[in-house]
Amino acid sequence: MAIGEIIGEIFFEIIALIIFHVLFEIAIQILMGVFGLSRTEAEGSAFGFLIAVLFSMIALTAYRRKRLGKAVVLDTDGDGIISAEEEAAAFGIDEGEWWEEE
Repeated sequence: MAIGEIIGEIFFEIIALIIFHVLFEIAIQILMGVFGLSRTEAEGSAFGFLIAVLFSMIALTAYRRKRLGKAVVLDTDGDGIISAEEEAAAFGIDEGEWWEEE
C-alpha cells in the first residue's frame, strides 16, 4: 500500500509539472505574439510576474493571519503549553473571566 501511494504521488508530480510547463509555454507564446517580445524577454517577464504573484500571496497571507490574531505568540514562556494566563494576556481578557467555574 505504501508503494502505491508513492507511485501515485510521483504520477501526480509528473502530471502537475507537465500542466505547469504547458501553461507557462502558452503564456510565453502569448507574450511573444501579442507584445512582440523575444523569447528571453517573454520568459523574464513571465518569471517576474510569477515572483510578484508569489510575493503578493505571501504578504496577503501574513496580513490576514495578523488581522485574525493568528500571528500572536501565545506560548510566551516556551514551555509548550498555552496557559490561561498567557491566553488572557495575548487577547486582552481579564484573568478569570471564562475559564473559572462559577
